[in-house]
Amino acid sequence: MLNKKSLGQYGERIALSYYQKLGYKLITQNYYSRYGELDLVLKKDNKITVVEVKTRYGPQFYWPEESISNKKINNIYITYQLLARQEKLSEFFYLDAFIIEINGSKAKIRRYQI
Repeated sequence: MLNKKSLGQYGERIALSYYQKLGYKLITQNYYSRYGELDLVLKKDNKITVVEVKTRYGPQFYWPEESISNKKINNIYITYQLLARQEKLSEFFYLDAFIIEINGSKAKIRRYQI
């Protein structure tokens, strides 16, 4: 079994591959600020999408989506605004939640546009 950090990196690789197959280009990955982290920042057709990746292994007692609270969303917004100013990106962005649940050798993926 992977440790938490390795599991997160594995999930981000799956998510990045998924979005690249849809034609998205990576702007940055794991952008940190004092407010939090942006897992993936992608661009397609001049639209920016920030992806929050949640990867879980084995049986869980809750939905991974439950860990994306209003506070988390607000921190993503603030962190993206810092990145946008720094990199001269559009202030407007879309937010996706990309959920990966791994159970044995099977993975279940869900994508939500928030």
